[in-house]
Amino acid sequence: MAILRRDDWLQTPQGQALAGAAVYYLTQPADTTDFPPSPLATVYSSTGGAAGMNPQQTDGYGHAVAYLNDGQLYTLAFYHPLLGPGPLVLADQSLNGASSGGVTPFAYNVSSQITGTNNTFTLPVSPATLVLVQWNSALLVAGVGFTTAIVDGVFTITLSITPKVGQTVNVFGLL
Repeated sequence: MAILRRDDWLQTPQGQALAGAAVYYLTQPADTTDFPPSPLATVYSSTGGAAGMNPQQTDGYGHAVAYLNDGQLYTLAFYHPLLGPGPLVLADQSLNGASSGGVTPFAYNVSSQITGTNNTFTLPVSPATLVLVQWNSALLVAGVGFTTAIVDGVFTITLSITPKVGQTVNVFGLL
């Protein structure tokens, strides 16, 4: 089993870095209802296998790095006062595109659909689970930053803010 690097960034919807956030790396099944969440995954400080810290803290750029074992799924829990009382939880995260248990990661960039006046976008496939939406490198919160619906059999995402031409919107989920 290889040790691979995972990079995470946290930013506000306005693009400001969220420094000082705690990023917990968990094995599955994970319990994020209690604090601290559990069970903690083994985190390394490099690909050489030296022990690392779990949780990691985001730096002044909102960036956190962890080295994890490839070939398994992780749950990530992000804690920061600006994220609200509970954590932002990303389940079924893999490294290097690996997955297990029949889970297929999904990523789609809707930026080509941005006209500067629209905030509703369609996806070419319907993800079984929508994990997150990233707008201009900021994570959006479901129900606040975006909503989803199936309209006439087409999976759509509506952002609460209309992006400008040239901005990037990525959708991540599971098929």
